[in-house]
Amino acid sequence: MEVGDLVNKIHILGIGPGSRDYLLPITERVVSEANVIIGGSRALELFKKYKQEKILITVDLAKIKDYIKENYQTKKIAVLVSGDPGLYSILNYLKRFFSKSELEVIPGISAMQLAFAKAKLIWQDAYITSLHGNRDKKALLELVSTKDKVAFFTDNKFPPNEIAEFLVENGVKNKIGIVVENLSYESERIVEASLEELSKQKFAKLTVMVIYNG
Repeated sequence: MEVGDLVNKIHILGIGPGSRDYLLPITERVVSEANVIIGGSRALELFKKYKQEKILITVDLAKIKDYIKENYQTKKIAVLVSGDPGLYSILNYLKRFFSKSELEVIPGISAMQLAFAKAKLIWQDAYITSLHGNRDKKALLELVSTKDKVAFFTDNKFPPNEIAEFLVENGVKNKIGIVVENLSYESERIVEASLEELSKQKFAKLTVMVIYNG
C-alpha cells in the first residue's frame, strides 16, 4: 500500500476486541500512515505510541462527521472502531454522508467472533443482535423462545445475570447460556451454565452472551 493511497479515502478500521494480539497488520500500517486518528478512548489508547493528531469519538457524531468532511481531502484520516466495522459501528452512520468511493473499510476480528471461538461454537446459525442500552425485554424473550441460538452484546444496564433471571421468570427452559467477559484481556472469563445458574452470578460491564438450546 502506498502512502498516497490514503488521500481522499476515509479509512474505517476494525481494531479487534481490545488486545494487540488480535490487531491486523494492515490496520497497524494504515494507522501509521495517517495524519489524523479518530476513535474511542480504548481505541486511541491502543495506538498511543503514534504522535499524529487524535480526535476522541463522543456521542456527538455530527461533530466527527463534520470534521471528516472538512478535512479528508487534504488529510489522511483513520477512523478506529472496536471489533469489526460491519457489526454495530460508526460505519453505518458515516455511510449516510459519504459515498462508497470515499470510504475504505478494513475488517477486524469482532468480539462476537472471538466469543464463539472461545466457546468452541459455530456461529453461522446464530441470530446476532445487541442489547447495549436496550431493555426491550419482550423482543428478547421472543428471540430466545423462537431461535435455536441467539448471541448479543450486553452492558451494565441489562447485565447477563438479569437477562438470565428475566428469561427464567418468563418460562424459558432447556437453554444453555455462555457469557464471555473482558475478551482478549488477561482478566478474560468464560462461564457456561444453565440460565438458572447464570442468574446468580455477577459479570463485567461489557460482555458477549450466547443462549442456545441445551
